[in-house]
Amino acid sequence: MSVTEKSILTAELRLDVQEIYFRYAECLDGGRLQQWPEFFLDSCTYRVMTRRSLRMGPDEDIMILSSKTSMRDRIVAIGQSEDYEPHVQRHIISNFRVQAASDEELRVQANFQILRTFPDRPTEYFVSGCYNDRIAVAGTRLTFKEKLCLLDSDVPPHLLVYPI
Repeated sequence: MSVTEKSILTAELRLDVQEIYFRYAECLDGGRLQQWPEFFLDSCTYRVMTRRSLRMGPDEDIMILSSKTSMRDRIVAIGQSEDYEPHVQRHIISNFRVQAASDEELRVQANFQILRTFPDRPTEYFVSGCYNDRIAVAGTRLTFKEKLCLLDSDVPPHLLVYPI
């Protein structure tokens, strides 16, 4: 599966790709966790890992969820977590690049940075990295099939309560 000049990549499809990422960020930044799984297929993979753990192998993933059901379970766990502190976060997503395409799937990479603000504290840099995603194409609907959040640096796992 490779991108060619005769590929399905139209300007409209490129805008649709950006739109799914913007809506994804808006959902998380708005605290609408109940809607987060709706960006994914029922059978999907959501992984968070660091560049260092990528070199060490899949057993080093910080988090791996393998279905919408496990994502919903994660949302419940966030609500029950003692590590969760109410905060506002902002995703900055840039440098969208469709790396490969077919009629059924896109492989997309995008950079991200997340800023967080807690009550009575100034905004702070939290994490940066890139998304390496497989996106299912069904007509005009785009849905994440696989989302890999590859973090640029190590982050203590207890700080990664909230989806990236």
